[in-house]
Formats: sequence, C-alpha cells, structure tokens
Amino acid sequence: MKKGISILLSVAISSILLVGCSQTSKEITKSEGKVDSKEVKISAPDGLPSITLAKLMNEDIKIKEGYDIKYTIEKTPEALSTSVMKEDVDIAIVPSNMAAIAYNKTSNYQITGTVGMGSFYLVSTEDIKALKDLEGYEVGNTGKGLTPDITAQAILKDRGVDLGKINFSYVNSVNELVPLLATNKLSTAFVPEPALTGLLNTNKKVKIIKSLNDEWKEINNSQEGYPQSTIIVKSDFAKENKEFVDSFINQISDSVKWANTNSDRVGEYAKEIGVSIESSIIGRAMERSNLKFVPIKDMIDDYNYYYKKLFDFDTNSVGGKLPDEGIYFISK
Repeated sequence: MKKGISILLSVAISSILLVGCSQTSKEITKSEGKVDSKEVKISAPDGLPSITLAKLMNEDIKIKEGYDIKYTIEKTPEALSTSVMKEDVDIAIVPSNMAAIAYNKTSNYQITGTVGMGSFYLVSTEDIKALKDLEGYEVGNTGKGLTPDITAQAILKDRGVDLGKINFSYVNSVNELVPLLATNKLSTAFVPEPALTGLLNTNKKVKIIKSLNDEWKEINNSQEGYPQSTIIVKSDFAKENKEFVDSFINQISDSVKWANTNSDRVGEYAKEIGVSIESSIIGRAMERSNLKFVPIKDMIDDYNYYYKKLFDFDTNSVGGKLPDEGIYFISK
C-alpha cells in the first residue's frame, strides 16, 4: 500500500514540475543564530514553486533568531514525495493535491497558504477561439488522470464541451509535450509556464487561446482561481514554533512579491539556488506564471471546492477521501 501511495505521489508531483529533472537535489543551508540553533528543513520542487524561495535563499534572509534553515530544491518528484511521506521536512511547497494526500496519509501536515495559482494555458496553431471548438481535435496534455488532466477536463465539462469528441493525447511530462508543439507534430495542447514562454519563442505559429486559471475564476466565481502550489507545514513543528512559522509566511509573501516585480533579476536568483529553468526565460514568463501568496484563511472555500472537483473525478487524487477542515493551519 505504501509503495502505491509513493508512486501516486511521485507521478502527481511530476505533472506540475515544469522543467527537466536530474538525479540529485540542490541543498543550501542558511545559518541563522548560534551553533546550538534549531534546524529547520524546507523543501520545494524544481520549477516555478522554488522561484518563490529565491529571494529568501539568495539574500540569506533571517526568519527568526535561533534557527538554522536547510533549503532543498528537489530535482525529482520521487525525492519530494518521499521526504514528505517520511515526514523528513518541516515545511514544503507541494502540488495542492499532494497537500491533501499528505494530510490524509500522515495526519501531520497542514496547509498554511498558496504561492501559485493555475499556470496552464490552452495553446494552438489552429483556428480555435473557444473551448467548445476543441471538439474534433487532438489535444495534448501531461499525466493522464492526474491534476493537470483532471483540472482541464473539469473546466471543459463546465463549459459544455463534449469530452467524448476530443482525442486527448497524453505524455509523461512537459519536456515531452513542448517538442511536439515546437515541431508541429501536435497543434493543440495545455501547456504551463515557464515552458510556454520557451515554446512561443521557438514556434511563432503557436497562439495562446485561453488561460485555464481565468476560465476557472469565471466559471466558479473565484477571485484567485485554482490553487496549484501549496505551502504545507508539519503540524507538531507549527505548534512548537508558531513565531517562526508566522515569520516565514510573512517572508515568503515578500519573496513572491519581489519575484513578480523584479523580472530582470529573478532569473539569476533562481539560477543561483539551482532551479533548472533557463534564467532568461524565467523573467519573461513571470507575467503569466500566476505566482502569488494567499494565506489559507482567504482560500479555504477555494481549496474545498478544488478538492471536491478532484475527488469527484478520482478519489485517489486527494488520497482516497476529502480532507476535513483540520487540513488548514490558521495562525492565532
């Protein structure tokens, strides 16, 4: 059973990792305080989520006196899922469905906020103007039955699209999908940033048709859209280190704001911490990346609705059951 969970988590994470992966993680330790300071392990997947930590890591920003922080940028989905399921990390940025799985399976991780909304876009070289126009086309996506696929199909269904009239074509990763579009072997697909920016530079015929996040907001009367990247914190750590957690949340909020307003520098910052995305692409991709910090108190309804959508499509996508309200860590 544990093996099955690990595989599920690994694949779930890989569906939103937007760059290629190597076999080792990038670890950077920031010393804050004395030799006997408490170690805090913070982990994020390579790609957009880790960019939210770029300022914190590069500038060695102090979170709270008396804590030593070890940041880890994981290069493989397996590594991140394993560290979370073994409860080896105190704080992690994970796909939102993984937050639900971790809560259901370990009972020791809670959501403190969101750092990224949906960054997937429908693109095509065909004369497609509305989602309904996809009927009769071959449409590419990553990870059949995983969150990008579930989210896209939920939006299509809500827009009245007959899913049976679409020929969905799946690949394992964005790294496999983009070359098909770049070489015109596939005309239409759902592509996330920052891979989208690279694709648009390569194939000038590719056009952006729709933002899935914008569609989600309109359909579901949501202010922010659907949560793609989530901050989770180990429950026992949060209870014992409330001031540190509160300070970290404030600092990562500032770090996200900095990334969005410093597109000329964020690429180099990301490169310094080991993010695999080409630094020149990151700055140009920020406008459509939808990186934004929102505290969980302002996103509970959005998460509940999102998890219900995933659960109705596939119960395993959220760990076999809908998470209860205990999944949300509200600082008091």
